[in-house]
Amino acid sequence: MDAARVLIIANPAAGAVTPALVSEVVRVCRRQVRHVSVHWTTDAPSAVSHTYVVAVGGDGTVREVAAGLAATTPMLIVPAGTANSCYHNLFGRSPWQTTVESALRSPAVRWLDLARVAGRLMFAGASAGFSAQAIHEARTPGPSRYHSALVNLIPRYRPYPGRVTVDGRLVHSGSTLLVNVGGSRYRGGHFELLPRSVPDDGLLDVCVLGGEHSAAEMMALTRTGAHLSQPGVVYERGRQVRIERTDGQPLWFEHDGEVLPLGPAEYTVDVVPSAVPVLVELAGAGFAVVDAGDAA
Repeated sequence: MDAARVLIIANPAAGAVTPALVSEVVRVCRRQVRHVSVHWTTDAPSAVSHTYVVAVGGDGTVREVAAGLAATTPMLIVPAGTANSCYHNLFGRSPWQTTVESALRSPAVRWLDLARVAGRLMFAGASAGFSAQAIHEARTPGPSRYHSALVNLIPRYRPYPGRVTVDGRLVHSGSTLLVNVGGSRYRGGHFELLPRSVPDDGLLDVCVLGGEHSAAEMMALTRTGAHLSQPGVVYERGRQVRIERTDGQPLWFEHDGEVLPLGPAEYTVDVVPSAVPVLVELAGAGFAVVDAGDAA
């Protein structure tokens, strides 16, 4: 792969990104590709054409790369954020070193869906209600801060009156603990809120947890996907999902770990099918892939 060029895009604001980590990413990439360069998100963008892009950071970094520089260039992910749901959804708990080296050795591309909400593209997913408010209260990045915020919010959180429609069809109306929508089965890195989700099927999965359930109970059940068997839990698929708070009060809402400013009482999420090429391991991929040379 002497002709291939890899651009590593690293976000210094992400939870676990350090110069040492980026240097290790460079070393791993150079085992398969000779031309490797680094771009920090605080610097001016590179004008050099690259064969592959490696996003080093959390879910927010992956979203920014997918929406920008990697929109037509196959992307790899090195998990270095708070949740890393995007990486876990594609590669499970495999060490990123193994994933990167294998994908560069035998490259194949999977075209993943994105979604659009409030004029922005999203990658991992979005949520309204309990989880969005907890992310806001966590304030600073870090898995421990996020988990602490979830636990601290439990006794204070009150479900909101909500309504959810999928492709114009009403699927939930009433007391709402949270709504999660997107293409990633994981949120928060560990919570399997959308266990049936397929990231390249052209559909959004949506799960609604009714307000009759406690947040503590749902935190435990969503770690394994066991929440789907509970009454008051709705699971649907579609191309457009509308999430509303019906009392007119502002709705807590986030996507890819970023809480949107309070104000709107409703959001509409639309799928963007086959929007971003992601580099995967060809061997044992378990899904339809195309040759990396056909991705551009």
